[in-house]
Amino acid sequence: QRVVGYGGSSAMVHPSTGYHLCRAMMGAGSVARVIRDELSSPDFNPDRAAARAYDAIWSPSNIGQRNFAVFGGEFLMKQKVEGLRGFFDGFFKLPLEMWAGFLAGWPGLPNNDKHETWSARLLFGLTFVSKLPPAVALDMFLSIIGYSISEGVALPQSVTPLLGLPDGYEYKPKSAEQGDVAAKLEARRMIEESSTEEVIPVDFEEQVEV
Repeated sequence: QRVVGYGGSSAMVHPSTGYHLCRAMMGAGSVARVIRDELSSPDFNPDRAAARAYDAIWSPSNIGQRNFAVFGGEFLMKQKVEGLRGFFDGFFKLPLEMWAGFLAGWPGLPNNDKHETWSARLLFGLTFVSKLPPAVALDMFLSIIGYSISEGVALPQSVTPLLGLPDGYEYKPKSAEQGDVAAKLEARRMIEESSTEEVIPVDFEEQVEV
């Protein structure tokens, strides 16, 4: 779509902490640059401009980092008081650079280098689990298995190179005749599910006998 969401409307809120403002401020420069470049291009294409803006926000690398944090948020949401205490007790036993980098979680913010690659996230995860109380560590291990089964490759993909990178928003030209396939499919489904019995308009080119 040509309308580019930003900040909260583009899911830039940290899924585990709720931090948002610093992430939005840090990401604004790269988005502004690609929009500026597209507007000054002699072959300006609004679809390409929007795609490049989204890709500046959510590059495959950023998506991988967010997928890792999403699991952390989901795990926290299901914890009771004892689990929360154990979680944060282990979390703040980590080296400052590790836990602070997780709280930041955006390129350019302090200590993000501890989380922006799959190997850094894997090291963080293994170190974190080693700091947790046994019951919470076991719960997290089982949650990782369950989450990976229910949600697919997003979490494993964030901590290993074997599954490649998540799909980004790189611009892919569409045929002028193809149009917005998703919108067409949705419209077709709505028509098929409609209970109306009125006559459906026919093709304008269809010949009508007089």
